[in-house]
Amino acid sequence: MDNDIDLTALRAFRMVLREGSFSAAALALRVPKSTLSKRIADLETELGVRLIERSTRALRPTREGEVLASRADRLLGEAEDIRRALGEPDGAPRGHLRLSVTPTLGTLMMGRIAADFRARYPDVTLEIHFLDRAPDLLEEGFDGCLHFGPLEDSSRIARLMLHGQAVLAAHPELPGLDRIRDPEDLLAFPLVGLAAAWRAAWPLESGDRRIDLPAHPVLQLGSHLAIRDALRAGAGIGAVPTLMMREDLDTGRLVRVLPEWTTQRRGLYFVYPSAHSVTARLRAFIDHLAEALKCV
Repeated sequence: MDNDIDLTALRAFRMVLREGSFSAAALALRVPKSTLSKRIADLETELGVRLIERSTRALRPTREGEVLASRADRLLGEAEDIRRALGEPDGAPRGHLRLSVTPTLGTLMMGRIAADFRARYPDVTLEIHFLDRAPDLLEEGFDGCLHFGPLEDSSRIARLMLHGQAVLAAHPELPGLDRIRDPEDLLAFPLVGLAAAWRAAWPLESGDRRIDLPAHPVLQLGSHLAIRDALRAGAGIGAVPTLMMREDLDTGRLVRVLPEWTTQRRGLYFVYPSAHSVTARLRAFIDHLAEALKCV
């Protein structure tokens, strides 16, 4: 079976099962739904079995489909390792890298980092997607991704880039800042936070002390960069990661509030499929990224 399977069709099959519909899988793979349906049909014809049971409401794998799905990740992973190994036979960084980063990190710093990397390694081309989720690296064809931990999938390999945390800040002319002594004092001020479908407390810590502040932001925004801009405009007090606000604090455009209190530290990781998947170009990018983040 391993010698006869069309890997493109196999990847399409796994994506359909993962997404739960042909429409969603076609969108994820960026191909027309008709193309995706034909790939699955051709795969079923090639194997001589039906892989997916379709109905007007849902789809599910057949018994044969379940057997194939259980082996698909290994097949796709081995094929990807071979592709990467053959792409750089002399070990020199060249070829193409397809990566994913969070939208905020990508917008904030990836343009400069990518340009500097291309200047150093002109034989490597980059394709960097901004996703607000950790992608399935093998199924979606990514060489690696950058995201905050903890690492959920223990089968992946991760390199810690840095530890990050958010600090409380406000415009220096916000009235009453000098009266703030403890986290509870923040509740008397307009707070700015992330928009979420649920009410969440602000977890703050100072040394061994920890408090879940029952914050009710009067302004909720969809990203930390938007929160930073609102704080610059004097909208209130908010928590923003230090790597997004260092320049504002250095220039005095924003000031720390309760500087001894921060949010919990989180690791920023570069994640890749396996130790075998590290090509010269990927290793070069990871090292370049680590070097760049030291200056952040």
